[in-house]
Amino acid sequence: MGFWKRLKDWVLPPEEATPPPTPTPVRQAAGPEPPTSTPEPAAEPSGEEAQQLAQIKALLESYDLSNHELAAMFMLGLNTTWDAEMCALVTDSADKLTFWGNQEDNEAFLKHVVHLRIGPRFFGQYNEIAAFAAVLPRFVHLRSLRWEAKHYWNQHPILAAASELPQLEHLHIEESKMNYLPEYIAQATQLKALSLKGNKLTELPEGLELLTQLETLDLSDNQFKACPRAVYQLKRLETLRLHNNPLDEIKPRFLGRLYRLRDLQLPESVAKYHYDTLKDWLPDVDFDQPYWHFDDE
Repeated sequence: MGFWKRLKDWVLPPEEATPPPTPTPVRQAAGPEPPTSTPEPAAEPSGEEAQQLAQIKALLESYDLSNHELAAMFMLGLNTTWDAEMCALVTDSADKLTFWGNQEDNEAFLKHVVHLRIGPRFFGQYNEIAAFAAVLPRFVHLRSLRWEAKHYWNQHPILAAASELPQLEHLHIEESKMNYLPEYIAQATQLKALSLKGNKLTELPEGLELLTQLETLDLSDNQFKACPRAVYQLKRLETLRLHNNPLDEIKPRFLGRLYRLRDLQLPESVAKYHYDTLKDWLPDVDFDQPYWHFDDE
């Protein structure tokens, strides 16, 4: 039986049983009920409710998971509803998100986790990565995931879990020194934007063409020597960034298949060499952008 269910049984006993006293840190005992014939102000003034909510938020802000167990108890006992501010207090830590992601009957919490940033301090130690990756698929409302933990942590278990998220549209894995992208990323078929800039990639995995909803692909600042073939099959692509790569091969005719392409950024040497041909094949690309203006020297 999970913690949430045990807590629910403790806080909400059967009706015939005598209810336990309300936790004193967050709720005071209510006074006697006023006579029904004489309307009186509510027994619990809004100020008390605000104080209780502030106490819960203080517990959620803590990095001590025992405080989160208290918060869960008080929230259940007081029938507290999650809001965006409360959710923001727990999305800065893998430990916190793992705890709350594993609770039962927590759909109200999961609905608030729509955008997630994994920064350098998101994980406290390596064993937290596997635990968080295991719970991540439960965050089915997540639409944007930014990996900004640099290269200090292993991002691949998180990417594997992220590929299972049914509503994920934006995925950013930047400045991580990643030298290969796992094939399971192609399972995230709802992706609209994928940013892999600032890594050490030399190729993309097979199956990337399955990302049929992809509109933005940023491969800048990597080690690509040629434009990956899968790119030419991304028919919905509107933005493609390949600058700051040792690129020595580009196929303007194949890029011409990307009939929705509007924004293209290439290494300057490649862009200058293929400029006229690219303009012929890509009539809708904005060649007035500053990076298409070259020095005459």
